[in-house]
Amino acid sequence: MKKPTNRSMSKWFVPVVVICLLAACGGNKQKKEEQQQASLDSLTRPENVAVVSAIAKVVPQAGLIKLSSSVGGNVIAIQKTEGDTVKKGDVILVLDAEDERLSGDVIKREMVTQRSQAAADEATVKQFIAELEEKERDLAISERLVTSGAETRQNVAEKKKERDVILANLQNAQNKAKASRSQIQTLRTQLNQSQVASGNKTIRAQQDGTITSMDAKVGSSVQPFESFATLAPSGKLILQGEIDEMFASRVARGQSVIIKYIGGKDTIGQGRVTYLSPVLSDKSILYETSAEAQDRRVREFKVEFDSANPLLINHKVECTIQVNPKSR
Repeated sequence: MKKPTNRSMSKWFVPVVVICLLAACGGNKQKKEEQQQASLDSLTRPENVAVVSAIAKVVPQAGLIKLSSSVGGNVIAIQKTEGDTVKKGDVILVLDAEDERLSGDVIKREMVTQRSQAAADEATVKQFIAELEEKERDLAISERLVTSGAETRQNVAEKKKERDVILANLQNAQNKAKASRSQIQTLRTQLNQSQVASGNKTIRAQQDGTITSMDAKVGSSVQPFESFATLAPSGKLILQGEIDEMFASRVARGQSVIIKYIGGKDTIGQGRVTYLSPVLSDKSILYETSAEAQDRRVREFKVEFDSANPLLINHKVECTIQVNPKSR
């Protein structure tokens, strides 16, 4: 029998190796697909999940506050800008208050005139009071003289009519003086309102904090109750995030949280869940555009944390919430 040569053996060896390699690759691919499918299957059962990851944002515990004014006007000065800290009572914006000042000046002049009128009305009242007292004394004397025949009843009747006329004039003068005093009070109220309106054109901080954004500009107008800036109140910072609805029921208050930079491996802080929304809502706080959000619901959560690394407001981090698998 003829012995096979090396050339003939190589013809058979190469195809066999290729077949074995293909079989091995096919086996690895199938194994990888099976692992991926197993991973996906586990996600369909939230009770199998031991940790839940979510993106959160650093926010003040009291929340960001939109600043607005109860009155509108043109901005003539900006005393605090983005990044500035403020104390309660600090001036932030100054609006043009020229109309209020002019209105106040007009009211002050009216008050001067009205006070003069009120003084004249009071003098008239005093004059009629004096005339009435004199006429009452004269009438009393005449009535005594009638009994002795020294005065006629006709003269007494005429004096009574004169007394009644003076009394009517006195009452009219008193009513006029009262109206003058009331008008002064009305003008005083209007002046106070004008001064308050003028004071409202100076917009002050209502609490301590930091201005995180300022939309107003000198020369622009501010509308009543329309936000012109955002204030981060002084105080503790927390994390606010959203959990996908699939895992929303697995998270509970008090669970521990590991904090990392997004995409990072090192732990930068730790905390615990302190708040869970009682309802599911649309994705919101962590998506800059509507295209980023998918048609899924989320549950809002908040975390009190400690971090060795300084975190700024609106800084996004990754939160890994330690949830315990449910017993089977």
